Amino acid sequence: MADHYVQGSFAFTCTARESALIEEAWQHASDLLADLAPGEPSAEFLAAFMPTDLANPFNGLLEIFDDPDFPDFGAEIEIAGAAQCIVAIYGTTDFQPGPIAELIRRCYQESLEVAPVGFVWCYGCSRPRRDSFGGGWCAIFADHVEFASTQEELARRLGKSAATSTAEAFDPWIDDPEYPSADWQAEVANGDTRLGYCDWVFARTEAAGS
Repeated sequence: MADHYVQGSFAFTCTARESALIEEAWQHASDLLADLAPGEPSAEFLAAFMPTDLANPFNGLLEIFDDPDFPDFGAEIEIAGAAQCIVAIYGTTDFQPGPIAELIRRCYQESLEVAPVGFVWCYGCSRPRRDSFGGGWCAIFADHVEFASTQEELARRLGKSAATSTAEAFDPWIDDPEYPSADWQAEVANGDTRLGYCDWVFARTEAAGS
């Protein structure tokens, strides 16, 4: 038996209007999670989380969660300040990067037009289970969110290393089995490449590993 957890802790600065919208959305999600009747949504909330069903003004908020029936951010929120507010979000067991990032993107539009924000998270296990440790980062822009994990970055780096090793060990007098010289000759004849055979193989190998 082992316990798995996801953790994260970060803070960012926003306007009072943005912090009020984040706080409202967070409270609505908490009420829905607890099966309580949420308060009346503001016009700003409805604009940020536009409902697809007018009978349920909160389904625009629910759609940011992996499971709309379980709208949990897996974190706590603290807001301090007046005109310029500091929003802190943190969790130690079930931190949810996806919903948190989308919450910020929708509520933080004015500030995101000036500069993006981001955070990192980690995951682990109470026992040394294989592949149960790692983390990732999230970059939030006004029109989209980007994610990457340590496993993805490691695989990408190892792939680049393998491509470099292949190029260093390349023998130009022997056809690469994956990229035969006949294919290279056809591309040269068609004007599709001006690379020599060695550089052509290296380019194909690097592209396949990216």
